[in-house]
Amino acid sequence: MGINNPISWNNFLLNSRSISVLIKLIKILDGGIFNVWGKKMILIISSKLDKAGENIRESLLQNYPFEKLEGDTFYNKNKDALLVRIENETIFTDFPENIILEKIRDYNLGKFDSIIFATRHKSVAKIPTLTCHTPGNFGNADYGGKDGQVCISNPIFQKLALQEIMNLSKELEIKFQVSLEATHHGPLTGMPTTFIEIGSDENYWSIKEAGDLIASAIYKSLSYKDNLKSFRVASGIGGGHYCPKFTEIMLNTDIAIGHVIAKYNTPVTDSMLSELVLKSNPFDIILLDWKGIKERSDLKDKLTNTNISFARTSDIVKE
Repeated sequence: MGINNPISWNNFLLNSRSISVLIKLIKILDGGIFNVWGKKMILIISSKLDKAGENIRESLLQNYPFEKLEGDTFYNKNKDALLVRIENETIFTDFPENIILEKIRDYNLGKFDSIIFATRHKSVAKIPTLTCHTPGNFGNADYGGKDGQVCISNPIFQKLALQEIMNLSKELEIKFQVSLEATHHGPLTGMPTTFIEIGSDENYWSIKEAGDLIASAIYKSLSYKDNLKSFRVASGIGGGHYCPKFTEIMLNTDIAIGHVIAKYNTPVTDSMLSELVLKSNPFDIILLDWKGIKERSDLKDKLTNTNISFARTSDIVKE
């Protein structure tokens, strides 16, 4: 299906009508914009500066068939996955896929179609936590990335990984909190991207059992493309950073959630809604943590005017 009048995204008017047009374009391009080059590799990235990332990377290399290409670069042909350790902090390394692709060009392995960052999670509360989330900034980019820009989400991978983390965490001696996080921090990439993390301070980052658990969750979820039609896909708006209601939905329903705009990033502007739509693999519905949204009546009007399906979390799971 051809598009006779290509849209200039720089001049694209961010209003209710343009958001509706954007949704239609994404549906037209579904299977094209994300899959036009066919089979590709999954890129797994850790950093030398990240103790949890080093822990997870070591477990992947010890327990799964990755073959060394050169330096800190390893390839798994069974999963079409490349494991790479970088020198810099992950959240400040924008578009790492371009840098890494240039380095491995001589191996003729193809291109990447998604990225998984294996990293630490840090919080003041220092609660032992295992999390995953999509990176990006719906607000200011205080920790990497760009203001008002987010990565493409990978809701199916996030769901499978979170479910696996929850199942495996029950076997650990240390009780880890398992949760989906709201979209936050950098880097900015050009493809579906997920952070999967061990937290929340150095006492937990290097625990081998936690590294093994996250490595297992990553490896088992690398086959997420086999499940693209298995779940309803959603984005979330509202609630706290650790998304208790969205986490429950991810773990206990047939819904996979990608981006989450937390309450601290509401009210939702037209530009934020456009970015959410553009950077979500075509989704079925937006879920609203209704009590955790500022100016929720205005948001409801925006969604209604743009023909975006939405439901309250209370309609999916009990309060």
